Amino acid sequence: MDTKALIAILLVAGFVGSFSVNEYLINDDGEDVFSGDTSNATDEQIEVGSEAPDFTLTDTAGNQFNLSDYEGEKVLVLEFMNTRCGTCKNFEKNTMKSYCNDSMPEDVEVISVTQTSNADESELSERSDEMGWRFMKGSSEMTDAFDANRSPTIVIIDKEGMITFTNSGSMSESELEENINSALE
Repeated sequence: MDTKALIAILLVAGFVGSFSVNEYLINDDGEDVFSGDTSNATDEQIEVGSEAPDFTLTDTAGNQFNLSDYEGEKVLVLEFMNTRCGTCKNFEKNTMKSYCNDSMPEDVEVISVTQTSNADESELSERSDEMGWRFMKGSSEMTDAFDANRSPTIVIIDKEGMITFTNSGSMSESELEENINSALE
């Protein structure tokens, strides 16, 4: 077999393999999970235009907050993520960090939420410091409530507490900004 054919085979195998690798994730419990699995989804799926379920989260400094704390004040961007998800880390580094540093209005709050409650707090604190927004422990109940069973899942909630956008998977910075701006209108 010549070198060109070998390189072509390796490239195709890598390309095909990248799809299957991204379909499986390791959750914060150390279990392999299929990223497209919806077996934990609730009967009531969130929909754009519906009211977001209220929740309480605690940041790495021990401060608690609720969704209702932001009503009338800020648009809330929730990124449901897994600390071991490479796609999440790339999305945060290449899209969200740029948006937060370059063009985020003051009336927008970005919060990354783990999909389970047993994430390493020191790792979340380090990522908060590195990225410039809060990373928090979530719960399987919160993941289910927002139908965020795939990493990353973005949910945008307007100032009135209504869901204006939801997306599973990465997106470009311009798509993120466009959907946040729609929520600000």
